[in-house]
Amino acid sequence: MTKKILLIAITVLLVTAAALVYSCYYAPSSLEADVNASEVAPDELLGMKKIVVSRGVDALQRVKQSHTGSIEHVKDVAIVHYMKEDRMLTLWTTLYQNETIANNETEKMVVGMQKWGGSWASNLKELTIAEKQVYQTSSDGVTHYFWADKEWVFYIIPHNFTKDEITEIIGAIP
Repeated sequence: MTKKILLIAITVLLVTAAALVYSCYYAPSSLEADVNASEVAPDELLGMKKIVVSRGVDALQRVKQSHTGSIEHVKDVAIVHYMKEDRMLTLWTTLYQNETIANNETEKMVVGMQKWGGSWASNLKELTIAEKQVYQTSSDGVTHYFWADKEWVFYIIPHNFTKDEITEIIGAIP
């Protein structure tokens, strides 16, 4: 009888812990319905049309799946692609409550990459591109760029673009 009660108590504890973990890391976050983070992305970049892949809660879930740290204070997020022939650009646009939070979240990404180590940390550098302070890193031969601009954080992964084209892309994103 004591074993049965102990087993039930442990089961309840495990289910409660699993629900707590889910709600903290995987459950949809409430985003502001009157905001659309995909709208800040240019309709066209270098002759490529904008394709909204995901936005809102779905986009936030996708972002959380690819990150190890917490993502907080998000008003809205969108994932956008631009494609043409052998080129592809993935753009994440994330709207935060204010500029301070956007800057803090960007710095949190930098610290997270430094802690993670490997090529994320060793290839991480801060550059000025298109008059913006941009972080550049790479992993598995793929270069990533991210930066904060007012209450926005932008993150891009360009495939098969020249440095000049990347500069033009970054300059065209608000």
